Amino acid sequence: MTNPNIEPLAQDFVIAAQVPDPRQYFFHDPDLTRLDDGTLLIAAPQWGRPGHDRGLCLRLLRSRNGGSEWEELPSLPYEEATPFLLDGNLVMFVQERCHGDFQIVTSEDAGESWSDPVTVLDGPIWNISTARLHHEDNVYWAMDFDLPHYGHGGKVMTRFERGRSPLDSDAWSVSNVVDPPVLPESLTRSLYPDGNRPQLARGWKHKLVWLEPNTIEVNGRIRAITRCVIDEYASAGVAAILDYNQEANRLDFTQFSSWPGAQCKFFVVPDYEARMYWMLSNLTTNSQDLLGWGDRMRETGYHGGPGNERRWLFLHYSIDCLNWFPAGCVARWPDHAHRSFMYPSAVVDHDDLVILSRTSRDSGDQHDADLCTVHRIENFRSLAMNLHGGGLH
Repeated sequence: MTNPNIEPLAQDFVIAAQVPDPRQYFFHDPDLTRLDDGTLLIAAPQWGRPGHDRGLCLRLLRSRNGGSEWEELPSLPYEEATPFLLDGNLVMFVQERCHGDFQIVTSEDAGESWSDPVTVLDGPIWNISTARLHHEDNVYWAMDFDLPHYGHGGKVMTRFERGRSPLDSDAWSVSNVVDPPVLPESLTRSLYPDGNRPQLARGWKHKLVWLEPNTIEVNGRIRAITRCVIDEYASAGVAAILDYNQEANRLDFTQFSSWPGAQCKFFVVPDYEARMYWMLSNLTTNSQDLLGWGDRMRETGYHGGPGNERRWLFLHYSIDCLNWFPAGCVARWPDHAHRSFMYPSAVVDHDDLVILSRTSRDSGDQHDADLCTVHRIENFRSLAMNLHGGGLH
C-alpha cells in the first residue's frame, strides 16, 4: 500500500499554459473554475519581470475533456482576474490595475468573449483565487483593502445580492474596514526585521502581513480565514480568523490560529453535502533557518525567507474548517527549493478534485512561475476518515 504522505497523489500533471520566456515573464495569480457542463476554465495573468512589461495580459485557457487538453482563448488586458459561476452565469472579477477598483465582466459563450468591465465597488480592493460563500440571498467574498503605507493592511467583506445583475453596482456593497491586528510578541522572534536582513534577498516591509482571505460558513457562522506572513515567514503555519455579522454587515478580527501552510497562499474547498472542508497549502521544512541554508539562499536569489518554501503542496481535510487532518501530498519538487507548486485553486469534478497550480519549474525562482499545471486526484473523498463519527450531534 502506498503512503499518500510520501508518494504524491497527483505528481503527474498537464501543462495548461507556459510563459513565452521565463527570463522575461511569469504567471501571477491564475484561477480555475468549472462550468455546469463540466468545462474547465483558467484565467492566468501573465506579468513581465522588471523591464519586460510588454507581455502583460490575461491569458484564458479552456478544456472540454476534464483538463487533459487545453485550448487558448483570446487574451484580455487585465492584471488580475478570478472567474466564477454566479447562479449559472459566468462572471469574472477583474482589475485593469492590481489593487484598483472592484470590476466585473461577464461571458455568455464559455469564455470566448467578455463584456466591457464595470466598476461595482470603488477603492483599493483586491483578492485572488480564494473561497467565496454562495449564501441563500447573497454571495460573500472577503477581500484585502490597502491602507496608506500598508499594502494588504485592511480587510473587508464584499456582498452581492443574488437575483440581480452582477453588472449592477447597486447590487454590491462592502462592510467596514478591519485594521490589522496587533501581532503578539510571542508569535515572532524578530529574526528578519525590515532593514536588517543579512540572509534575505528581499522581503515584506511589515512584521505581519495578512492577505488573501478565504470565505466560508461553519454551522451558520460566516468566517474569513487569512494567510499570515509573520517575520518574513519565520513563524509559519499561523492564520488570522475573522467573523462576519450579516445583519450588521460587520467584519471583525477574532483570533490567530494554527493552520498548516498558512504562511503561503492556501485554498479552501467547502464540501457542504459531506459536511467537510478540503484545503490545499504549502508546507515548509526550515522556516527559521535552523539548518543554516540562509546565506546560500541569498546567493542563489531565493525569494524571501527560508519559510517561503513552496515545493511541497499538500491536501488536508476538516469538519470545522479550523482543525486539519492530512490527506496527502499532492505534488512536490523534492530536490530543488527554487521550484514550486503553489497558489492552488481547485474544483470538484464529480468524485475527483481538479487542482490548478501556479508552478515554477524553469524560472529559477520559487515565486515567479513559468507554468500553469493541472492535477487530478481521483476519488479524493476516500482519503478522509469519518471525523463525524462519535461526535455529539
